Amino acid sequence: MRTIERIVDSQIAPVGTFTVRRALPDHARKAVGPWVFLDHFGPFRVKPGEDGVGAHPHAGIETVTYLLSGRNQHRDSAGHVGIVGPGGAQWMTAGRGIIHAEAPLAENESEMTMHGIQLWTTLPRALKMMPPRYQRIDAAAIPEIELPGGSVRVVAGDFAAHNGPAETLMPLLLWHISLRAGGSYQAEIPAGYELAAYVISGEALFDAGSRAKQGQLVIFDDADGGVEFANAGDGTLDVLLLGGAPAEGPLVFHGPFVMNSLEQVRYAERAYHSGQMGTLAGA
Repeated sequence: MRTIERIVDSQIAPVGTFTVRRALPDHARKAVGPWVFLDHFGPFRVKPGEDGVGAHPHAGIETVTYLLSGRNQHRDSAGHVGIVGPGGAQWMTAGRGIIHAEAPLAENESEMTMHGIQLWTTLPRALKMMPPRYQRIDAAAIPEIELPGGSVRVVAGDFAAHNGPAETLMPLLLWHISLRAGGSYQAEIPAGYELAAYVISGEALFDAGSRAKQGQLVIFDDADGGVEFANAGDGTLDVLLLGGAPAEGPLVFHGPFVMNSLEQVRYAERAYHSGQMGTLAGA
């Protein structure tokens, strides 16, 4: 089994009309595989017509919004519109540049509480300037595998011969593990993958007695091997396991752009300010 390299405490950051727990990037770790960003939002009660993240650009990345509760609408300047409910995901490839916005769209009382995770992946060097695309992933399309102590939902990558529905552009995994009190989890991880586990709720017990609680990102060492942890609490433990082949660097972060060079960043800025990324009506 892999050992823990370090445990990262998420930091509170403002996003749109709410705040989030930001666990990645960290000052000591900019990427885990291709994953370069992790925001945990909610749970919070939405204010219809007010909450959300307004129109803003991205380039060089994919944005992934995985919803735990609520109902979320995506719109972008390439004309894509998608709505998902609990357990669904919005997976947008920004490529050379796109403008998008996301907002809660509750239709009933059960959807008034928003809770989820937004992540970014950096694109491979050869695909940084690809055309934008969008994938709406309905909750029913995500395989859920029952375990003796809980379950695993496979959003992307392969687990126990089950394939996640996300069409990925680099080798990666994104698995949501839920464990009941007393439950434990063990899985093999593909060779060459970097790996991390984000604790959404509860407390997890890892090797050598290490513990991680809600809002902490556990980064494993890069030695090949599996992963193992257990529920250390009395309630349900929810963990998001993310990883993949190492990001193709160098990585140049500039706000909503993650590129491989300053020239690419300057291109994205020019494309955004000159209107080449399009416009988003009503935003």
